[in-house]
Amino acid sequence: MTSGSTELEQLLDAWFAGWTGLRSYRTAFDTGHHAALRLDRSGDWEYFISDPAPAPFAVLAAEVAQSENRAMSVVGPDVHRYVKQAHAAGLGMLSTSEQMMMVGMESQDNQDPFLGDPDITLRVTRMGGRRTASACQARLSGSIVRGGTVLASGKVAIYGDYAVFDQIETHPGHRRRGYGKLLMQSLAARAKEYPVTTGLLLASTEGQRLYHKMGWRSVSAVTVLVPRARLEREMARP
Repeated sequence: MTSGSTELEQLLDAWFAGWTGLRSYRTAFDTGHHAALRLDRSGDWEYFISDPAPAPFAVLAAEVAQSENRAMSVVGPDVHRYVKQAHAAGLGMLSTSEQMMMVGMESQDNQDPFLGDPDITLRVTRMGGRRTASACQARLSGSIVRGGTVLASGKVAIYGDYAVFDQIETHPGHRRRGYGKLLMQSLAARAKEYPVTTGLLLASTEGQRLYHKMGWRSVSAVTVLVPRARLEREMARP
């Protein structure tokens, strides 16, 4: 399911603010579109745009093509067109597997879940301090722990009416046991202590199955485009 261009732009604005706030990325808007400096991954800029018309797409694609470590993520339904234009600009498709997803927060629980195991501890802490620069009203980090092992972890940022979830991960040795769901429920409950109405996240293929079960819906595909040199490098990795 896709939303109109105006709604997609609003959702992208909110998601980007929460996502970069949680990861403490340096941001820029020099091109007229959101950019995040991905020092933890590519070491270069990743640009974000929602359902662009051909002209702004071409301008941003030319910016991305200037460095082989850059990337362009397009939130929108017309994947075939984006890929065709990317090829003309010297870019290639790295991924279309992620989905932007959303949920009405009124449908989510407002209390921490029952863990059912006395050896498991649920921890949710506030990130950063008063001097930490962020457009978010709050940033929270959560984990489910047994002994010294982190079973699941994740984060949520409060940005206006939005709760932006990120890095929801379950330890490989403890997957398919419900820990990811428990963590999401806990983070949602803490987010609802603020006047949020909408939850947002970008979900991998595996994550989409969990979120659909929790009432989330897909809003749009996310097409990741990169210069051909980077695409060849990424594809050559084992």
